[in-house]
Amino acid sequence: MKEVYLDYAATTPLRKEVFEAMNPYFREIFANPVSLHSFGQKALKAIDESRNKIKEILKANELKEIIFTASSTEANNLAIKGLIFYFYFLKGYKKIHVISSTIEHPSVLDTLADLESLEIIETTYLKPEMNGLISLEKIKESIKENTLLITLHYINSELGNRQKIKEIGEFLEKFKRKIYFHIDAAQAGLTEDLNVNNLKCDLMTLSSHKIYGPKGIACLYVKANTPLMRLISGSGHEYDLRGGTEAVPLIVGFAKAMELAFEEKEKNVNHLKAIRDYFIEKIKKNNLPIEINTNLEESSPKILNIYFPTKLAQDIFLYLDLNKIYISPGTACKSRSAEPSYMVKEIFNDHERAKRSLRFSFGLETSKEDIDYVIEMLKKFLI
Repeated sequence: MKEVYLDYAATTPLRKEVFEAMNPYFREIFANPVSLHSFGQKALKAIDESRNKIKEILKANELKEIIFTASSTEANNLAIKGLIFYFYFLKGYKKIHVISSTIEHPSVLDTLADLESLEIIETTYLKPEMNGLISLEKIKESIKENTLLITLHYINSELGNRQKIKEIGEFLEKFKRKIYFHIDAAQAGLTEDLNVNNLKCDLMTLSSHKIYGPKGIACLYVKANTPLMRLISGSGHEYDLRGGTEAVPLIVGFAKAMELAFEEKEKNVNHLKAIRDYFIEKIKKNNLPIEINTNLEESSPKILNIYFPTKLAQDIFLYLDLNKIYISPGTACKSRSAEPSYMVKEIFNDHERAKRSLRFSFGLETSKEDIDYVIEMLKKFLI
């Protein structure tokens, strides 16, 4: 039986080139990068070179604008809590206002909920339009005198919809006072523009294991002069923003994955779009009772969210799994939950649609033969 993995939005395999770049730092150059001896300095050099590589890709201005974390979840926490704690505890701001959306990743929504429970912030959660996008006009209408932060995703983790980040960033750059802008770009690394000067953001979260890098490493871009209070104290690592010995092999692997993704972005986009379009074409050709939830005009080509009017998502998921087709009910962090996708529910205002929707996400290895097999299996189950 053929095996087909279509859950690349959850995680990707480690690329061979990335593994080869990492390998020496596990057993050969294994010293602690903060050690003062020359062996430790070799490890530190690897971190500095990796940080510079990512800095150049993002077109950031300074090395210290790239802060390594253990995950994009941690990076989102550092961006949001770090900024809010700085202004609340050190500057004495009270009841800070934050603007976000109802379709953010749990690492953003839960972070905001934690701050709300402490009565540190009040949050406006904007509902998406029917096209899955957050309206700039609604953002403008939601701004208050105490609005300090806007935090939004770049690519939606379940539907793949691309928010109009550049438009929002340009508006905030010209706004009469400073409102910080954080982008969760964990799903954007393979297919999107990451130039922070174009995006006009103050903070941006990036993930390694979504772009064929290792798990256990991510980073937060922090624009110079953006104040953050550290969440993990100890020894002044990461420009005093995150205590703890740096994971040198993971950092090297992340930087190599970023480099490959940047160099091959056009090729990646073309391949993923071809696969996605072929999938849609085969759905139509076989008259499968399926509707597309993803906004195809404004989305990353690596994610396609599908609505099955005649079947429950859980039944299709189990059937496909038995046939060794691996997909996801939604965001990996919520996949163990029996609840239907809250993101689909919010966009379409339809609980039943959410119960009958699944995410298919494609990778650089996905072939048309893989899609043919998936279509064949779906046809047997749906018709």
